[in-house]
Amino acid sequence: MIVDNQNLQGSGKPVTEAEAFADLLVWGKARCAWQQDALSILIRTGRLSEDDVNELEKICLDPGRSKGLLDSYDVSDADSKSTPVSLSAIESAKGINALADSQALMFGDLGLTIVYGDNGAGKSGYVRILKDACRTRDGNVEILRNIEGSDTAPQSALIRYRRGGVEKDFLWSPSSDLNEDLPSVSIFDSKSANIHVEKTNAVAYIPRPMQVLESLANCCDEIKGRLGTAITELRKHTPLSVRQPNLNSSTAAGAFILNLTAKSTKSQLSALSKFDENDKKRQQELSVSLGQSGSTLVATLRGQRSRLNEGAERLSKAAEATRPGQFESRDSLLVDFSASDSANKAVSENLFSSSELPGIGEEAWLKLWEAARLYSDSVAYPTQSFPEINGDDSLCVLCHQPMPPSVVTRWVTFEEHVKGSTRTALREAEEALSMWRAESESARMTVSEIRDLHRLIKDELGDEELATQVRGSSLRIAWRHRRLLRGGSSDGKEPDTFESELSALSAQIGIRISELSVSDGSPEKQALRDELNELNDREKLSLISDDVEAEIGRLIEIEKLERAKKDTAKNAITIKNKELTDQIVTNALRGRFAREVEKLKLTAAPVELRKVKDRNAVSYFQVGLVEKPNEPVGKIFSEGEHRCVALAAFLAELVTSKDYSSIVFDDPMSSLDHVHRKSVAARLAQEAHHRQVIVFTHDLTFLYELRREASNLQLEVSYQTVSARNRRPGYISEDLPTKAKSARQLVNGLRQELKATKGQYEQWPEARRVIFAKGFIEQLRETWEQGIADFIYPVLGRFENTVKGSSLYRIEVLTEQDVELVTAARGRLSEGLHAPAHALNPSEVSNKQLKSEIKELEDWLIDISERQRNATKPTHSYGSST
Repeated sequence: MIVDNQNLQGSGKPVTEAEAFADLLVWGKARCAWQQDALSILIRTGRLSEDDVNELEKICLDPGRSKGLLDSYDVSDADSKSTPVSLSAIESAKGINALADSQALMFGDLGLTIVYGDNGAGKSGYVRILKDACRTRDGNVEILRNIEGSDTAPQSALIRYRRGGVEKDFLWSPSSDLNEDLPSVSIFDSKSANIHVEKTNAVAYIPRPMQVLESLANCCDEIKGRLGTAITELRKHTPLSVRQPNLNSSTAAGAFILNLTAKSTKSQLSALSKFDENDKKRQQELSVSLGQSGSTLVATLRGQRSRLNEGAERLSKAAEATRPGQFESRDSLLVDFSASDSANKAVSENLFSSSELPGIGEEAWLKLWEAARLYSDSVAYPTQSFPEINGDDSLCVLCHQPMPPSVVTRWVTFEEHVKGSTRTALREAEEALSMWRAESESARMTVSEIRDLHRLIKDELGDEELATQVRGSSLRIAWRHRRLLRGGSSDGKEPDTFESELSALSAQIGIRISELSVSDGSPEKQALRDELNELNDREKLSLISDDVEAEIGRLIEIEKLERAKKDTAKNAITIKNKELTDQIVTNALRGRFAREVEKLKLTAAPVELRKVKDRNAVSYFQVGLVEKPNEPVGKIFSEGEHRCVALAAFLAELVTSKDYSSIVFDDPMSSLDHVHRKSVAARLAQEAHHRQVIVFTHDLTFLYELRREASNLQLEVSYQTVSARNRRPGYISEDLPTKAKSARQLVNGLRQELKATKGQYEQWPEARRVIFAKGFIEQLRETWEQGIADFIYPVLGRFENTVKGSSLYRIEVLTEQDVELVTAARGRLSEGLHAPAHALNPSEVSNKQLKSEIKELEDWLIDISERQRNATKPTHSYGSST
């Protein structure tokens, strides 16, 4: 969307960047979990690493993984910004880079503080502490450790600062909670500006809250693309058997797979794909039933059912005959028979004891007697009652001899015994036992019957398990029958006849007979066809159940991914961006930016900040030439000019926000030429009138520029120098670096060093004394040279390109005596190959001589400075040149 550049008006209440971030936090807490975490990371670091995006993708899929980072991060209350915050010191840094212990980096209460340090001196370590504690825009701050120290030693530093007139201390560490005041301090470096050069060479301005939203929108696109790719890959893995299943939609199994969704369950699949041996058997039955002649099959089934019922009845009868009670009945009958037999024998023995023949009254004899009675009653004497035969001519039916009365009497006695109670009881007991044996024998299943029943159930009816069970039980019953008839004891167990199972099997056969008896067009027949179709599709589903289960898992994952994709929508981000853009990038900010560009002498052609487009949930403001809006300024600007544009935007934001807390500049002169260096120095010095300004630099030329601009504005300047000693960085001194000091300052330093050796110098070994003297003499020589530079300074300052012609009269105070004095001193201090004979010899020079050299230099510096100060300015002008 192209926006009217000329009539752009901000809407809503203008806000500062800090207020925008506070608003973003409130807005962000209504976002989904992964966007909350992303916002927190972006606010703190300004970027999302590949690892960050990977973790955010996981949180998008599983919000429970969220660390709640947004709640743990805080932005200071915007209302508190009305009270400025300024820095006082950084003390006692521990475990940071290799910074020396027990040092204090002090900052001036007002005006300008310049912290100078050569590369490797340790200045960056202190800057990193401030960047982390103040939540710099360069959120990608890495707090390094001393590579020669412990990896686990705690890192910390004490930061002293003021809010209004109140002194406060903050014990900082990389893991400490955010200080509520220090984020008011603004830090500028090469990574903290809101200016960017696009590939089209257009210099674009994007406020940092908008950068956060842009990065969040980009992350939405990235995660959405990843989720889409994951969905596509999952769908590729759906097998053809699931994508095009050969199942009928009218069956439960077919309807299940044809309408498969993420809500389909594995339990449903398990139930619908169950196909066991019973199902297979039923499938075969139905196939046969629906495919063969019904009458033939019905006859077969009826014969099988009849044989099954007969076998079940025989088994039940055999089981009944071998129950434990039958063993008890047998034993009872045997006891009765034995008792009757014993009683009968006792009577017989008493009756026939006098008989000449043995065995009278026993079984063989009884059979003979019974035969004799039968013969007498039916043949010999049918009209008479045996054994009382009348007539003298009656003959014995056994021996055919006449029977005298004594014999008849004996026969009557025999008959009375045979028909007596003991003999009757014995006969009844014998008959009962015989009847029981006959009944038991008739109930006994033969091996052939057992084999036939087993074959019927197993081979014809297809129930191998039941056939095995019935066979085993039948054999056990047969063995019990054998023990029963042979007088063995009972095992006390009730025989199992599987009556219910055999009855159920018989009923199933009956059902099949009924099924086969129905007509083709009947509802019952159709129900059988439907049942067969269900079984067929269940079988098919069972064969691909693993594939279907895997597909359900994929569908669940796809649904999860689709649901997560909804959390990558950018509508809310776009709306929030436009809202904050209108509140941050106001006409006041654009006007201030133009003034800052002018102050920094960016270019002869005026430039402006204008909105050009909305893209990917971010509004873009481009830096363009006022008179040539279509000209790509990125091609025109030098690297230094790009940095000036960034600095102009940075200052415009701060000035517009009316927050007068401290500003820290970390090497702001990088890539600047001498023209822009001077304008930047002037702008920073000017800003130091309104707030505390701290500049870290390693550029001595820039230090001089800052000092000159501060002097022109009569601005108070504090100096701190960071240096390395014995390869250990981070040592602090509260003055200028030696190479930036005036000759008078160097003389004072030399005097202090010499004073520290008083009473010791003469006692030192020669080697130590020579080393000290040699360095001291070299510093004296450089101090004389600095004195000459200080003499010339009113006309041409160090690292300065402008000659002040109006101050040439101050050079006129130089006399021939001055030249001779300086020449002589330089001769004495010379290290050249052709040094004069009176040159100082480091091995022989004394403390007194060195002290004398200091005094001569100091006296000359005081004298010539006094003469320059009192020099009379001529009435005419010398002019100036560059």
